[in-house]
Amino acid sequence: MPVNFDFRPLKDCRRILRRIRGILQSRQAPVSDQRLAKVYDFGPLRMRGKSLKTVIARINADNLRHNAFQLKKMCGFKTRLCAVVKANAYGHDARLAVSNLGVDLANSFMVSTIEEAEQIHHLTGGRSVLVTCPLYDGIDRELIRLAKARQFHCSVCTEDALNYVSDILSESYNADNPTRLRVHLKVDTGMTRLGCNASDAVYMAEALSESRYVKLAGIYSHMATADDDASYADEQLKIYQQVLKSTAEWTDYRSVIKHFCNTAGSIAMPQARYDMIRCGLGLYGYASVPGELDQQLDLKPVLKVIAPVVLTRKIAAGRAVGYGCSFTAPHDMTIGVIPVGYADGFFRAFSNKAVLRCNGFDAPVIGKVSMDLTVLDLSRVPQASEGMAVTVIDDDKTSPCSAENLAKIADTIPYEVFIAIGNRVKRELVHDEEIAE
Repeated sequence: MPVNFDFRPLKDCRRILRRIRGILQSRQAPVSDQRLAKVYDFGPLRMRGKSLKTVIARINADNLRHNAFQLKKMCGFKTRLCAVVKANAYGHDARLAVSNLGVDLANSFMVSTIEEAEQIHHLTGGRSVLVTCPLYDGIDRELIRLAKARQFHCSVCTEDALNYVSDILSESYNADNPTRLRVHLKVDTGMTRLGCNASDAVYMAEALSESRYVKLAGIYSHMATADDDASYADEQLKIYQQVLKSTAEWTDYRSVIKHFCNTAGSIAMPQARYDMIRCGLGLYGYASVPGELDQQLDLKPVLKVIAPVVLTRKIAAGRAVGYGCSFTAPHDMTIGVIPVGYADGFFRAFSNKAVLRCNGFDAPVIGKVSMDLTVLDLSRVPQASEGMAVTVIDDDKTSPCSAENLAKIADTIPYEVFIAIGNRVKRELVHDEEIAE
């Protein structure tokens, strides 16, 4: 009869021997390698706050502060600057932005949601945070309680929202310590998006002023055409001025914060600055205003995205590149691949159109942008090789891959170019002296 051998004990012995060999080899490894191995043992490094990532977005703290100073200087240092850091500071990393805007530059901050406000609360140094997405009938009750506990400034547009919020706050109301939720009344003066009708502003101001649960801390509106239609912006301002007059009976004019201007309005409409300006895009180096005003401000782009070339190769004339074979090499070429695609916010619209920069030379995008990868023509780049740095979004406004120029290719605006930058791109704080080195 044939003999059946059980090989499992032998396999176990081999597994044990491999483990022993690995232990002996690790003891011979440099101490630094052992320490790095221990770091990985405690969890995936890629999930940590200071994770290692391939593509870097450099956030220039000096340029950020420079822009804030320029805006305050133009608008007058008595005018409060509310730094808009919603949507992760327009893709620039809200925590970095808040941490690097001192009290001399940013008097307060603006976000869209209570959740966003909570993310930066511990970094504000006690400065107020305005939440612009309005409270509404049915919003999570815990968010209302959180907003009151943190003393966030919230927006209100409707009577239903006020009644709902008042019911929630009444449950914990303490007459001996009557802390109230600070709210700003938003009025629609022509944006036709959020806000109460101008005709309802008096009623809302009265209701807010008489409430024992909320405190009217501000009245504001938002401009629809500050950057391209001055006459419409003027009409909005007139409506806002009338609202302030009609609600004066129900407000303390000195304590209620009046704010109307975004970045473009702050620059182009001095008469509309009131107590506070809300600046977003201007902080990050761009302003959609006439060229002479932009030059006077001397705003400096804050963000620069850099990716490495992960592969270079030679291809012959006639070779197709990428999905759909949308590009065919007209001659022998040197190509390179970077680990950036539309999952990282590099739009598919850039396919065969955008031009990036590599060592100071143009590197056109060829073929369709993929989810994770983009192919570049590096034929003009001397000694193109793996590891070379490619500028994907440049902090030079004259560059072919500046946020403005990329936005034009995609038929959009710089806001969207910034906002689209994905979380696989690591935000890294830098200073001018570090860049110079």
